[in-house]
Amino acid sequence: MRKRRRRSRISTFVRKRKHDAIYIVVRMLVAFAGRMPRAAGLALFGRLGQIVALLSPGDRKVAGENLRRVFGGAWSEKQIRRFIMRVYRELGKNVFDTLYLARCPREELLGIVKDTGFDRFEAAFREGKGAIALTAHLGCFESLLHLFPRRGFASFAVGRRLFDRRIDRIVTGLRSGEDIDYVYRNESPRKILGLLKEGRTMGVLIDQDTNVEGVFARFLGAVAHTPSGPMRMAMRYGIPAFVVTIARQPDNTHLASITGPLELDDTGEPERDLVTNVEKANARISEAILKNPDQWVWMHRRWRKRPSDPGCRHVPNIEAYETVA
Repeated sequence: MRKRRRRSRISTFVRKRKHDAIYIVVRMLVAFAGRMPRAAGLALFGRLGQIVALLSPGDRKVAGENLRRVFGGAWSEKQIRRFIMRVYRELGKNVFDTLYLARCPREELLGIVKDTGFDRFEAAFREGKGAIALTAHLGCFESLLHLFPRRGFASFAVGRRLFDRRIDRIVTGLRSGEDIDYVYRNESPRKILGLLKEGRTMGVLIDQDTNVEGVFARFLGAVAHTPSGPMRMAMRYGIPAFVVTIARQPDNTHLASITGPLELDDTGEPERDLVTNVEKANARISEAILKNPDQWVWMHRRWRKRPSDPGCRHVPNIEAYETVA
């Protein structure tokens, strides 16, 4: 019993020190980003991203596995290793722009972040039900939360509470601002519906395998567990749903692409419709990733859950419906 308590105290101490270190690093990065010219910041953070890659063999391994799954034998191992370093470089640059663009005045942000598709978005937005923007960890995705209000559309994001309150406050601050709200995933659905009824746009990431309500739909060519709550909400309340992605351009501007509103199936079979509608969103996101593969987070275990897992056998699966058809 004493040994267990001692191990528990040691584990708690180590975890706290680790969190302290991460917090200090995050504070330093935020401070640097606030004082550096953008060109210098992009160069520095790009290099820091590659250093992080060298210090993260486990994540590099996951990235390699995912790249082999998607690109198969088309890439050599040498190509994959080089590409992973490129992914981390782009990630570092996007971290810098996340910090930089959150503080930009409207004119500067709109000069850096260009967009296409807002005409269709505006037309659907006039329906007065708000809108759901389905997006991914692609490019400088955090800047989308600031782009929409700069274009005249109040927004809010839904995310999980982070492991350390101090870091969570920093991230929440970056995801907040004029006409921007941030809602934790475990908060009441009524709050989310209330914000949508106010005419706000809800931004939500659906490209990772997380422990939330989901379905199995194809993603980059393979069935993956995909969050389905936002799509279910769009179907139930008739809220227009769009796929919104962003990618860095060669001149270090960003291009946000808005597609939709998605034509959602409504056949009278809610479960089947949910899966097929999530598949439609996944197809748009997958297409965007394949156009800019170096800007997606390949180090995430995207295909962690499987339909055959004991806890997933009753989760709706696109392949099951296709077999029945």
